[in-house]
Amino acid sequence: MLPVGAALLALATALAGCGTGEPGRPPSPDELPSASINAVDRALLADGGTLRWGINEFPTQWNPHHAAGNLGTVDTVLRGLLPAPFSTDSEGQAHPDPDYVTDVEVDTEPRQVVTLTLNPEARWSTGDPVTWRDYASMAEALSGADPDYQVLGTVGYDRIERVRAGEDEYQVVITFAEPFADYRSLFSPLLPEEYTESPEAFNEGYLDAIPATAGPFETGEIDRTAQSVTLRRDGDWWGDPAKLDRIVFRSLAPDALDAAFLDGGIDLYALPVDSGSYERVRDASDGEIRTALAPDYRHITLNGQSPVLDDVDVRHAVFLGIDRSALAESAFSSVDWPPSVVGNRFLMPNQPGYADNSGEWGEYDPERAARLLEEAGWTAGEDGGVRTRDGEPLRLRFVVPQGFAPARSEAELVQAMLGEIGFDVEIEGVPGDQLFGNYVLPGNYDLVAFVNSGSGFPVSEFLYQWSDAVAGPDGEPQWRSNVGRIGSDRIDEALAAALEPRDDGAAAERINEADRLLWEAGHTLPLYQRPQLFAVRGTLANAGAPGFGTLDYADIGYTAES
Repeated sequence: MLPVGAALLALATALAGCGTGEPGRPPSPDELPSASINAVDRALLADGGTLRWGINEFPTQWNPHHAAGNLGTVDTVLRGLLPAPFSTDSEGQAHPDPDYVTDVEVDTEPRQVVTLTLNPEARWSTGDPVTWRDYASMAEALSGADPDYQVLGTVGYDRIERVRAGEDEYQVVITFAEPFADYRSLFSPLLPEEYTESPEAFNEGYLDAIPATAGPFETGEIDRTAQSVTLRRDGDWWGDPAKLDRIVFRSLAPDALDAAFLDGGIDLYALPVDSGSYERVRDASDGEIRTALAPDYRHITLNGQSPVLDDVDVRHAVFLGIDRSALAESAFSSVDWPPSVVGNRFLMPNQPGYADNSGEWGEYDPERAARLLEEAGWTAGEDGGVRTRDGEPLRLRFVVPQGFAPARSEAELVQAMLGEIGFDVEIEGVPGDQLFGNYVLPGNYDLVAFVNSGSGFPVSEFLYQWSDAVAGPDGEPQWRSNVGRIGSDRIDEALAAALEPRDDGAAAERINEADRLLWEAGHTLPLYQRPQLFAVRGTLANAGAPGFGTLDYADIGYTAES
């Protein structure tokens, strides 16, 4: 899931580095590049320098596979620190990363077996080699067999029957009990055996710390007071050495990110959908805005455990009472980006297999919404106003990050729309760095809007965002990363079927079936696709908007003339 957590199109002058569009207007979606990172051969880059990278949240849990580590910032920071057997190109195709995996073999009969040949030079920062034992321990930890592991999800790992050594300790043989098409998404990133061999190590080892790494950078300092994380070039890295001396991630409020970029305090950050931010940032004389088409979309999540929203008819009334086209038009009012809504949670319109599955629940129909509320027992007073049931008002808390004007404006539009059909929507501003940890993840909200950042694995990487609850150690339901707390056996069955090896057409059919069931369940209201947008120093190379791809942090650097 991604939660979490920022995009606007820039004018032609700011998009000069993208090479798209005609003078005087931004590019249309079909003109956007698959990536915009100012790609430069690393041999032409200067050695050294510091990249100051702006982020909008500061995690406490740095284990990306822990239920509390499901934040975009965690992924952003760890990509330069931890191994992943596969990397993804800008088209969403996964390939083995030779720094970690030198060969891959896949057998499908009589059952699926994936053999990874590891790079024997790969070492953890502890000095220990990266071996099959790290893979085996992590597969066991994430299998779901031991509920004391507070895992984000078990997708794929729950289908693994066994992980063993092959010819030597640098060959991993993974045998699946059930077919799993997205095997390339597993072990990304990989954790060392030391931090997966027990629930205590898994749950607490990366709490407020990143103790073991195996990447082109190593952990320098985590400063909770300054809300910054410093990475420094790892001198023991076996691959091409990082071009930068260090990367410093700084957590700032949205408006402070703009100011920091303009005054030189940061060199790179994801730009939000905010015409104010765009207007401010485009004036930076040494900056540019890099944009790429990505599988990212904004949505409104409804908390199915809310006393008001536990009724599917009320959730559908919310769907019908919100004019999604109006929200899209407002979001892109100052730029030439088509304000079209999306009808799918897994695939975007530019992806093969996309279908609009919204059916009867995707249209703006306040009259029908009002009828659903009446049938659910929420009656309007003689003079209209807020509906009531058994003396209780029809009230919802819409949680938004403080200091983020677009989110506040969006919530006010929703407040007005739902107010017309009898909802009392209270907008509550909360600290941005606490939005997910203190509100979204624990279910302390009724409505919340954020962006899903997609990937080349639209089901497996986000399955638990949509999956039903499981029983926890105390018998209470655990929703893992399903912050909407809405699920069913039928949805789970459709999601599971989409994970099996099939041709693209059959896989898309299964994905769309799962999405149709989510519309019927009233789980999350998709709004609109948004481009990926980053404000970047013009001299920074191999960084920016990677689209479906992953950045190679070792190759990020400044052009030699700078």
